[in-house]
Amino acid sequence: MSRPYRIVYAPEAVEDLAALGKGEALREAIEAALADPYGGMSLERPMGGGHWDRVALVGTAAVRYSVSDAPGITPPTVTVTRVIV
Repeated sequence: MSRPYRIVYAPEAVEDLAALGKGEALREAIEAALADPYGGMSLERPMGGGHWDRVALVGTAAVRYSVSDAPGITPPTVTVTRVIV
């Protein structure tokens, strides 16, 4: 990983975490997995919008997120949009 990413959650992802009842533990696992948003169990979302629209497996959860790291975006940001178990 060449640079640190800021991780933010869309309102839908916050609702997903709350509904699962595993909010804090799962959030910590997500943040650890997405510290390198292009590595680990990450792949481009099938039928997605491009390399920035991704899905990662975190434990038993599928985490959909987008990566904003084009030149000039400081800090680079990962936006978690959905968490599905």
